[in-house]
Amino acid sequence: MSHPEMTVDAPKLEGNPLKRCLGKAALAIGVCALTGFGLALHHSKAYGLMARIHHGLVICTPGTGLSMTPASTGLLSGATSPAMIRLALATQDDGRVIVVPGSNQLSDVLASSRRAHTLLMLDLNDTNPVDVAKLVRKARMRDRVVLVAPNHDGIEAALQADSAMMVAIPINSTRDAYAAHKLARHHPYAAYLSPTASPGLFTLVHRDAEAIITENPATPSFSASQFLSERPVDIVVTKQPAQLTQDLTLHN
Repeated sequence: MSHPEMTVDAPKLEGNPLKRCLGKAALAIGVCALTGFGLALHHSKAYGLMARIHHGLVICTPGTGLSMTPASTGLLSGATSPAMIRLALATQDDGRVIVVPGSNQLSDVLASSRRAHTLLMLDLNDTNPVDVAKLVRKARMRDRVVLVAPNHDGIEAALQADSAMMVAIPINSTRDAYAAHKLARHHPYAAYLSPTASPGLFTLVHRDAEAIITENPATPSFSASQFLSERPVDIVVTKQPAQLTQDLTLHN
């Protein structure tokens, strides 16, 4: 408790009106800047892979380096374009990563894809996952790509290349499902299943994987809509995206 003689009422000083005005202006500018940043961040996340999956099935179709040029009016620009494009990568003699067939730099393709809000599935092949991850981060596409490695060593390297980038892990059995979960640990991964896998295996991996990828299962006697109604699937890879979309629309 304060002693009466030790407590002094300080006189109230009137602040400078100009300083008060400038202070309020600075506060208003700060609030506007934070609001703008928040809206930009929300806008960016809205085009991320998980946000797109949340809103529905993502259709992925193979592309080529030849169709990903900035001047192209094909895969990246049309309103009916697939949400995701699958591309094969290679490393040039000078160390630069390109999309094949063709010779477009991956950095250019990533920039075009970000502007077009297009997701990418990248087949790493013989490229260094660290180099690919660096380019993806620079393009601010970490949440918009899935890395597909050619073998187990490649999967491990891809998981280590970036802590947040989605990596596809092939799963063909219950044993594979548990091994994939153990391998990935806390790293986000997508389970890549064959369309011939049982509905039970799809359900099993759905518990741990961030996403489930499969290929178009359509046959003359078995529709894609029927297949998807019995299995949890997030991404379907198909060479006929328009036909798949039409099939799903007709049966919904």
